[in-house]
Amino acid sequence: MDADMPLERKLDILMELAGDDHEGAGGRAKVLPPRLRHAREVGALRPLNIRQLRTSVGRVSLMRILMTNACSFNCHYCPMRRDRSMPRTLLKPEELVRIFLEAHRRGWCSGLFLTTGIPGRPVKVMDDLITVLELLRVKHRFAGYVHVKMVPGAEAAQIERLTALASRVSLNLEAPCGSTLTQIAPEKSLETAMDGLARAREQVVRQRRETALGRPADPLQPGGASGMTMQFVVGATPDSDRAILGKVTEIYAGGGVHHAHFSAFRPIRETPMEEAPATPALREVRLYQTDYLLRGYGFARDEVVFDGAGNLPLAHDPKTAWALAHPERFPVEVRTAPYEELVRVPGIGPGAAKKLVAERGRTVLRTLADLRGLGVVATRAAGFLTLNGRRFQDVRWAEQLGFWGPDDDTGRHHFVYDVSPGTFR
Repeated sequence: MDADMPLERKLDILMELAGDDHEGAGGRAKVLPPRLRHAREVGALRPLNIRQLRTSVGRVSLMRILMTNACSFNCHYCPMRRDRSMPRTLLKPEELVRIFLEAHRRGWCSGLFLTTGIPGRPVKVMDDLITVLELLRVKHRFAGYVHVKMVPGAEAAQIERLTALASRVSLNLEAPCGSTLTQIAPEKSLETAMDGLARAREQVVRQRRETALGRPADPLQPGGASGMTMQFVVGATPDSDRAILGKVTEIYAGGGVHHAHFSAFRPIRETPMEEAPATPALREVRLYQTDYLLRGYGFARDEVVFDGAGNLPLAHDPKTAWALAHPERFPVEVRTAPYEELVRVPGIGPGAAKKLVAERGRTVLRTLADLRGLGVVATRAAGFLTLNGRRFQDVRWAEQLGFWGPDDDTGRHHFVYDVSPGTFR
């Protein structure tokens, strides 16, 4: 059955669909055109994959496709940079649509994530992205989830058309500051990228407002209804976590943006930053955790705890770091504390906090086991809670002792990558 077929075989079948314009006379075996003969190699179209994603419309199985790894930009950290020696490949819009629709027909995916390098003028690249969306929405009447990476430098009309047809639009900002962006991407402008984001965001906000007022949703022109996303490369520039989160919250304030992505820098072979140290993966995790606090837990930017360098402490998750910095707020009484206090306790998320508030009026809570049954991570929350005035434990938090801290580079092997894991988010 198709469902049991290995992913590699699925990709082989799909790539064969791009061989319709093959070289050779009829009757011969299909041969991929030269621009696609390296499509399976690392760094070419190999990021093509199928993965599960939770979206605003539910669980979606996304086919993620890189239209081309050719690029005119020479960003110092990027595996697709212009001066890097590597096999280049390209899918035409019609080929890409054919590949996706066949995968969708077979039940291998329900939505599309489309990204691309930028060969030549951004305007031409945007035309190709729009062609893909128009073929899907207009010709083939595909009404499912489509996420598209917008490229900076597009014309206003292109941004409007792309946003109208996509379920979600995203943009790689890379750095929170124009001067530091220039250090790793000398041909790019943060101002240009922010201008494109603002134009797309205005359309997303307007679409949401009209939907809220009762305008029927058009699945073929969702208008970015799932909200926008943005991406930062963490550690490639000297920008602190404080600077990154400051930019993130500034953008959130304008509405229309669903969330941010953070990609820990990885040194890429045969790039100017090949010898630069990799950013600890835990730093990326801490940024995501802090982003969740800002979006879903009621935390304000000035409540986030940073170290002396303006970075998030790696030894503790950001909620625990805040709790330890505010001993006057603890312990919290389980039976009487409002939701807003419970959700700030380490180990208690929004879902568990809501259940606690709902259940404590009709259920007698006696032990940590009762709290676990409601979704509380008891090992983390116990030191910050009381139940009927009784402390669960005296120590609020115990750090594990070790020879090195989580951000210590001592003894770490310098690994160089062919493709960064976070490049194509």
